[in-house]
Parts: sequence; structure tokens; C-alpha cells
Amino acid sequence: MGVRRSFTFLLRPTGKQAASLAACLEDHRQLYNAALEHRRT
Repeated sequence: MGVRRSFTFLLRPTGKQAASLAACLEDHRQLYNAALEHRRT
């Protein structure tokens, strides 16, 4: 088994970047929830 590493980055996005990140997060959240719902049926 190999060594696992994790990295943490502090983001300080501009207002426009924060809005873009929030939209991306929302899209991925909806996709993930739809995939979970599809598995249940």
C-alpha cells in the first residue's frame, strides 16, 4: 500500500470567482443528488 497525502489550500476568491465556485458547487450537488436518487429506483 502506498503513502497517501492530502493537501489543504486556502482560497481567497474575488466576488466573481466566489459566485462561479458557488454555481459549480450547486451544479455538482444537484448531479450527485440525482445520481443517488437514480440508484434508489
